[in-house]
Amino acid sequence: MLKLYLSNVFQITYRVYCSHSSQMQSFSGILHLMSWASSVSAAVSAALAGLWLHALSQPAPEVTSEYRLGVWVTAAMVVLETAAQPLVILAQAMLFVKLKVVADMVSLCSRVALKAWLIALYPSHAIWAYCVGHAVSSARLVVIYYGTLLWHVRSPDNCLPVKSASELGPRLVPGQPALDRDQLALTWSFFKQGLLKQLLTEGERYLMTAFHLLDFSEQGLYDVVANLVSLAARFLFQPVEENAYVYFSRTVERGKPVSAAAGRVLHDLLRAISLLGLIAVTFGWSYSHLLLRLYGGALLTAGPAVSLLRAQCAYVLLLAVNGVLECYTFAVMRQEQINGYNRKMVLLSVIFVISTGIFTRLFGGVGFILANCVNMLTRIYVCYRFVAGLPLEPAVSVPPLLGIRPPWLPRW
Repeated sequence: MLKLYLSNVFQITYRVYCSHSSQMQSFSGILHLMSWASSVSAAVSAALAGLWLHALSQPAPEVTSEYRLGVWVTAAMVVLETAAQPLVILAQAMLFVKLKVVADMVSLCSRVALKAWLIALYPSHAIWAYCVGHAVSSARLVVIYYGTLLWHVRSPDNCLPVKSASELGPRLVPGQPALDRDQLALTWSFFKQGLLKQLLTEGERYLMTAFHLLDFSEQGLYDVVANLVSLAARFLFQPVEENAYVYFSRTVERGKPVSAAAGRVLHDLLRAISLLGLIAVTFGWSYSHLLLRLYGGALLTAGPAVSLLRAQCAYVLLLAVNGVLECYTFAVMRQEQINGYNRKMVLLSVIFVISTGIFTRLFGGVGFILANCVNMLTRIYVCYRFVAGLPLEPAVSVPPLLGIRPPWLPRW
């Protein structure tokens, strides 16, 4: 949970801002601005690690004696991965898709394989195995990005906006301010937005931990089901969202009417993602019991896991639609619109907390998922209203938001 909080906030903040091709002209200033990420993440990591260890409940000593080690290693690896974020953003801005795929695949496979091997050898030291696997995978991720981009910089056919290895790190340019005020203001807006999005997306986990709404066994069951369902979001929807944002940020201009090309892509993405989500709801509801039986045996199917999985399938549909809508919304919003959206997200956070308390008391663990569904519906509504209010170019023949409508239904 600590890793999710730290890494997602920093990645959303910097990646969203730096994906625009118009910012490549001043990429040195952006790299200098991003150099603060490591120091800020180190301070936040230390503060949250202390919070996790001293203010929140911990597992009993007979369950594990390595919890403290796991918290500090997670915080340290977040700082390490944050140090590589400038290069991750540079690779994304230059459309090095293959590099991202290879780096993520090598990091994920090495982490999973090493954890499985160590747990098989030392089953009583699961947290220690997690720490070793996490450290190795994070180090490999950093080495891959630094090694590849340094090779590009030193290559005669260098196509990067930086011409020497020294430009990949923080540096001061004579005659220029240390931090550009406009970049800093827009980055701060996206930082607040990323923080609010993280709280809304992973808020139920923080509420579980802080207010003991579920005991550790119930939290474990909830995490098993949530992680099983999140495979679709992680391997299918997340790459679609990331590449969609890169496309929209390069093809649309903030404050301009929706172009025919961007409108068509948004329509088709919404249509495809909606159909995939409906397939997940249809088959997930019918085969949840069978899937959990195959995955975890009778232990999982005996409890509320089947109801949790069915509710999560509905949540995946809303999550997919919201992801694509927010990609386009953030790509076209101006800074004052982003600040206005942040204020709306504060209200959505209040609605989320209230709905979580109500639904949890009524439905137990399923209440968290229902609260997440309410959260996603409100976010979809806000983005839908924003996109619906944008002017369209005359060449746009089909309104982009009609992609949400299943093709067999009449037009709204």
